[in-house]
Amino acid sequence: MADYTQRRMSFLPVVRVALALLAAAALNAAAQDASLDELIARAKKRDADAEYILGMRAYEGRGVPRNPSQALRLVERAAKRGHLEAQNTLGFFLQHGVGTAPDPVRAREWYETAAARNQARAQVNLGWMHEQGLGTDRSPKLAMEWYRKAAAQGLAEGEFNAAALLEAGAPPDFAGAAAGFERAAKKNFAPANYRLGRLLEEKRIPGAEYGDALARYQAAARAGLPDAQFAAARLLLAGGGSRQALEALDWLQQAARREYAQAQAFLADPASQYRIALQISSEPAGAAQALPWLRAAAEQNYRDAQVRLGIALEEGRGTARDAGAAASWYTEAAAAGDAEAKYRLAHFYDEGIGVPRDTVKARDLLGEAAALGHERARERFDRLLGAGLPPLDGSDPFKADPFKAIR
Repeated sequence: MADYTQRRMSFLPVVRVALALLAAAALNAAAQDASLDELIARAKKRDADAEYILGMRAYEGRGVPRNPSQALRLVERAAKRGHLEAQNTLGFFLQHGVGTAPDPVRAREWYETAAARNQARAQVNLGWMHEQGLGTDRSPKLAMEWYRKAAAQGLAEGEFNAAALLEAGAPPDFAGAAAGFERAAKKNFAPANYRLGRLLEEKRIPGAEYGDALARYQAAARAGLPDAQFAAARLLLAGGGSRQALEALDWLQQAARREYAQAQAFLADPASQYRIALQISSEPAGAAQALPWLRAAAEQNYRDAQVRLGIALEEGRGTARDAGAAASWYTEAAAAGDAEAKYRLAHFYDEGIGVPRDTVKARDLLGEAAALGHERARERFDRLLGAGLPPLDGSDPFKADPFKAIR
């Protein structure tokens, strides 16, 4: 059976959209094994099953070149012969303009034909047409009636869409929505777990009855739902901990591979990369795994990441020590005005670590760090000058004093 059902999804922030999720036609074994020649011969004899199967192959490009116009023609022939699945599919084709211009009125009529014969997916599709006012006047009441008829036949999408109507009602019925989402979730309908997670996160429903938001998001994420993967990652990162950050990263990467824009943007954002790195490295074992994310943020001129990467390279956290590379990153951050980078780079120049020894440059950097409020730099600078910050008139307080190593 081909799955041509209108489904409703929501993302954070709440945006309600309909996704027509298309699955490959789940034909019986005999139909799948039928040769193209055999199907054509049967179709010539006006066999509706053969016409429908050929139409779906033309639509999906299975064993024949993809041809939406031919798909529409064959599916319509089968529908007019009373083929129930073809009637629902024809409604879908007409609604979405497969092989023809979109025609919501005719689409609704074919959904009505199939729905009247208790085709559950057509009932959901017809409900969606009424809910959205497609090819007919908008009527949430009629939509609910059709959703509930589909739900009574055990279709999870019917439970889900009915629950979503309750959630969006005026006033919203969160308790009724949650009960409907739970029934759909028990039928392994992943979007229902996502919606329960959102209701739990917003504290609309009791956790004692429905569990916690993260567990619901994770259940939907395991089913491959990108918005649930992103939501689970968001809560895991908010919770802290290296293990949680690694799980969050896995969900984000899975969602990004599915071209989920929010996950892609998050993983490309230097502030987010830095946040991931910090959380992964919150335990010593995560230092090496954090390093690529520190580097990615640093290469985008994210100053805090440049300093942290410098420290990792200086101290050998998750990588071999590399004073020269550490000095380079400190230099980048110092040029951008980072006090910690100036302080550490001053020490490098004073000792000749990773850079040629230059006590004048060390002194200048130390003074700049102190002027930016860096306490350790101020203390060390005070030991050189006695007390006070570098003069603001540009005079050199070291003129009468031999250059000293900064200890």
